[in-house]
Amino acid sequence: MGGVPSSVKDMPDLPVTVVGAAIVAAGRVLAARRTRPAGWEFPGGKVEPGETAGQAVAREIREELGCTVRVGGWLPGSVSIGAGFELTVATCGLVGGEPVPTEHEAVRWLGPEELDDVDWLPADRPFLDPLRELLLDGEPLAGGNVGGAVRIGGTLRRPTGPWTPAVHRLLGRLAEQDVPAVPRVLGIDARGREVLTYLPGRVVDVDTELLTEAQLVALAGWARRLHDAVAGFDDPGPWRFFELSTGGAAPQDRLVGHNDLGPYNCCFLGDRLVGVFDWDMAGPSTRVFELAHLAWNAVPLFRPVDDRQAAHRLRLIATSYGGPGAREILEAVVPLKRVGIAGIRAWIAAGDPAGVAQQAIGEPESTEAALADLRMRLPRIMHLLELPS
Repeated sequence: MGGVPSSVKDMPDLPVTVVGAAIVAAGRVLAARRTRPAGWEFPGGKVEPGETAGQAVAREIREELGCTVRVGGWLPGSVSIGAGFELTVATCGLVGGEPVPTEHEAVRWLGPEELDDVDWLPADRPFLDPLRELLLDGEPLAGGNVGGAVRIGGTLRRPTGPWTPAVHRLLGRLAEQDVPAVPRVLGIDARGREVLTYLPGRVVDVDTELLTEAQLVALAGWARRLHDAVAGFDDPGPWRFFELSTGGAAPQDRLVGHNDLGPYNCCFLGDRLVGVFDWDMAGPSTRVFELAHLAWNAVPLFRPVDDRQAAHRLRLIATSYGGPGAREILEAVVPLKRVGIAGIRAWIAAGDPAGVAQQAIGEPESTEAALADLRMRLPRIMHLLELPS
């Protein structure tokens, strides 16, 4: 299912007698292949007496494909197809059912880079260029901590920056090491955005629910897999993430991390971790800082969960990772968040889009308030961590 695509233009003021439907879902359009004349087209047909063009689109799609669509706009222009007929094409969202061809030989979903892979009928070809631009808009995605990601079919598109080449080299390293739940780099699209594989799954909303213990264990264990895979990986960047003070860390603890590991950047199928995304914040870090960020977001320490529960979940992270202890992770949270707060303020001052996005959701003031609350609770949680589990 998909929403209604944004209107490209209003319905033209001309005697439209034939309508086609560009059915768009997740940045792809449905093409239908007919046998006579042979070729691919936008499904549709003639406007019947007493019908509007929009009503004709909806009726024709029900009859030809057995699904329901809603017209969102019209592609520019029209094409004369002889004997006084004019063809125009509506942009539609699929709102009910799945397309099943009854009057066509086959149907196929095409992304913006695939429009030229099929042999379109001559009357439909003039609509392809404006349609390509519409498809490149994609489907905006929720989740993440910075924004700007859209889905197009089985791909995810994100804005690039000076840090992108280093991030791609990191993702290439993780692919070589067979680290699971990591997107693969597919290239750069016509709008200069990186193209990554789309990772399907459910993003847990930690404002209303907690990661299950099994999900938390899976994420902490995955962090260990990540850090083991980047051992010896040394890339000069540039990286986007704020500079972390890693000089006091032991050499074996200094590494390139994700740096924004939290439920909003992960997706699950049940308790199984199937995706970790938004790698634009990757860069030099330490094991304990990575785990401290995970604890802040997934215990979660940013809101006042029960102190005993917080201690228990900190132990789960430490045990599942098999490295820094729970107390060491907790001690790293305050200095890490101070770095993050300073970094967000620097972003905002520089006009960085990430800073604009963070400011729009009340940062860094929200983190400052949460950190002040955590400082008051820290002695109690520390005491509980010293007791036998």
